[in-house]
Amino acid sequence: MYGEVRGPALPARDFRPGPSAEPEWTELIRRLWQERGLLVSDFLGRFSAISYGEALVPEEDVYRTAVDTMDMFLYQLAGQELPPDLRTLPRDVAIRRARQGVPLDAFLEAVRNDFRVLWKGLERVARDNGISVLVANMDRVLDSVEGYVSHIQQAFSEEEALLARNKQLYRQRLLSRLFQAEAPDPEKAAEIAASLGVQPADTFEVLAVTGDGATQALRQYEADHRTFVYEATGAVYLFRPERAGRTWRQDPPGFDAGYLDGVGGLAAVPAAAASARVLAGQRLPGLATVEDSWMGIAGQLLEGTLPGFSAPVRRALDACMPHERQRLLQVARSYARTGSVKETSEELYCHRNTVVNRLHSLQEVIGLDLTVPAEAARALVALSLYDGPREQFPA
Repeated sequence: MYGEVRGPALPARDFRPGPSAEPEWTELIRRLWQERGLLVSDFLGRFSAISYGEALVPEEDVYRTAVDTMDMFLYQLAGQELPPDLRTLPRDVAIRRARQGVPLDAFLEAVRNDFRVLWKGLERVARDNGISVLVANMDRVLDSVEGYVSHIQQAFSEEEALLARNKQLYRQRLLSRLFQAEAPDPEKAAEIAASLGVQPADTFEVLAVTGDGATQALRQYEADHRTFVYEATGAVYLFRPERAGRTWRQDPPGFDAGYLDGVGGLAAVPAAAASARVLAGQRLPGLATVEDSWMGIAGQLLEGTLPGFSAPVRRALDACMPHERQRLLQVARSYARTGSVKETSEELYCHRNTVVNRLHSLQEVIGLDLTVPAEAARALVALSLYDGPREQFPA
């Protein structure tokens, strides 16, 4: 128990208050200095009821901090200049506790015990004839402790922010090593996974965000330690281990992105991110998945390899009257989704024969039959380009 710690002898410090305009108050502080060991014991007894959680703070550290803190207060209350080793005490203690992982609330609770300890000690040495002097100087004691608390809190927050930045910097360096590898390296991925706190064989889901959505993605996930964020030129990549029932497919992030799930292993994440970026380039609203985007991507690749691939279909549809063209595209989209005349008729609120007739009309117009798989593939890829790259087919 902290209250039972027996540290080294109290440090020998030169405590000699000079002539004072308040001799009675100075005498109280001198008496309390003679009992400073009791102040430390009282503090340690109170501290034993406070939990620092999982933070590892050596008992010797707690003891020495209690000694130094009580001495600092007594110097201040006596109006003496602080010894060199106590001048940066608030900052030194705050930085040490932040690095030890002590929760700020628990730390401040311990620090605020200083007032109770000092006041109890002053009451003890004041005796009956010094109570009026003590009461008259209560604000002085309170101000000293609150000033210490204020310095502690500021220094602690600054150190926590610095630690967070350093941790984030280290994390980004690990992600940079992962994404800049020339080829998947399972051994390197296993090393990075251990540092990131994931399993190298985990299954991941990946987002690629381009354009205006990148800023929102960074802001939305900057404090989410379960999601890894990597910024590249022109894109932001986000990935995380898949969690059953809580994937981005089930709970979309609220910005447009290319999306891949079922990515097997950390080493496969960079390649999946590159694929997700291609999906993001389709500019679909929400999440652009392989299922939604493959026809548009295939059409663009075919047009690049075989210029004019979709031209016959485009010319044929352009020759139709607008109303007829709209009905043909409508039935094509629906039938491509369902693969069923019955379901298409239900979706379009029309008779089955109407669907059959429109599919036949589409065949006559474009020369491709959607009920024949090989012709359907050509037709659907060509139709996906009809309204430009942004028009995905089927919807």
